[in-house]
Amino acid sequence: MVNFISKSQPCSPQNSNPMKHLYTLICAVTISIAIPHTSAAQCACAGGDPIDSVVQIQTLSGILAFNTPVLFNQFDPSTGALNCLTTRTNVFTVLDMDLVNRDPTQRVIYEFLYTRLTSLTGPGISVSSNQTRNIGPYDLGQAGVDIDSAVHYGPDTVFKNRLLVRATTNVVPYLGAGTVTFNYVNSGSFLPIQGNNNYGLDVADYSEVTIRLTYYFCPNVVLPSGMRNFQVKRNNRQIQINWITENEKTGNKYVVEMSKNARDFIAISKQDASGIGIKNYTIDYAVQNTDNGRLYFRVKQTDAQNRVSYSPVKTISFDENGLINPSIFPNPAVKTVNVQFESPQTGTISVELINTTGQVLQQNTVRAAKMNSLQFDLKQKYPRGSYWLRVRNLGTGEQSVSRLALQ
Repeated sequence: MVNFISKSQPCSPQNSNPMKHLYTLICAVTISIAIPHTSAAQCACAGGDPIDSVVQIQTLSGILAFNTPVLFNQFDPSTGALNCLTTRTNVFTVLDMDLVNRDPTQRVIYEFLYTRLTSLTGPGISVSSNQTRNIGPYDLGQAGVDIDSAVHYGPDTVFKNRLLVRATTNVVPYLGAGTVTFNYVNSGSFLPIQGNNNYGLDVADYSEVTIRLTYYFCPNVVLPSGMRNFQVKRNNRQIQINWITENEKTGNKYVVEMSKNARDFIAISKQDASGIGIKNYTIDYAVQNTDNGRLYFRVKQTDAQNRVSYSPVKTISFDENGLINPSIFPNPAVKTVNVQFESPQTGTISVELINTTGQVLQQNTVRAAKMNSLQFDLKQKYPRGSYWLRVRNLGTGEQSVSRLALQ
């Protein structure tokens, strides 16, 4: 008979054997439009206009890795002005454990202090939660002699819909046409309180995690004058801004505005309506030495009744490297992957092959000087399936993560 005098729960130590149960990791991304949460009140639009939101959801389930990269799409600044964002992570975790006394000389009382940690980190986001409790004490019989030398613990619900919420107004890393990477941590640790080292543990936990990222933004208003073909083009250190208006009206005034963070815009040029009917407008802007990184452009229109509206926002990258935004081919790949950059890169470039559990299988670094492309050779034959290829410029901090299939 097993004598136990308490409570609940543990996770894998040295000498632990893997549980025979296997679970499948499922990672699904869905994007939907949702009614803004009340927490977005602090992100209200200027002038009392209602704020809008866009939601992305990722789910993880099964026996999860200690660290799992979670990717979300960046916010397209042409949609509107991103004011803030929130993450809401819901965690459900169940634990099972088999504890065995391997001491052949005596009965042993075992007790552990167990701590379970769950956390999510990303640009401007860091939120975590833990659960601590005592496991045991369990009075286990002499190995090979007593029939009560082992005990099963569980199933125990460690996290029952534990909610982790965090908001940030640091929106710059979330703007663009690529992805932004979060890291989800799911781990457990234990501290022996009494007993000895002659024991065995088989530990398994099953988790269901839902991570919800919500962008809160003020939508751009289409110019009522019939503006079309709004374009922003880069030519060396010059930027050319063009648009066409249909049914142009006298009294209209245009202000070309620029921003370095997609939120705070300044006027760089002013233009009165040039006549009635269809009109073409062209504005040239000389980029200053301080204008580095991504620049955002829009046109503000004010009509004769002082009604204000805006064009969509266009983005140009204007620094030494420009956008990294790599294309990878062939995909699927066998031995070699070619990485083609959108703009020439200078600095230290890191390329990592990551499996679906977040483990970095291979990393190559190269010093680049206005490099347009590089070759990533696989050092071994990896199992056929789906992987991630992460490309980073360590100097600028810009990165991109792409799905890669291996044959």
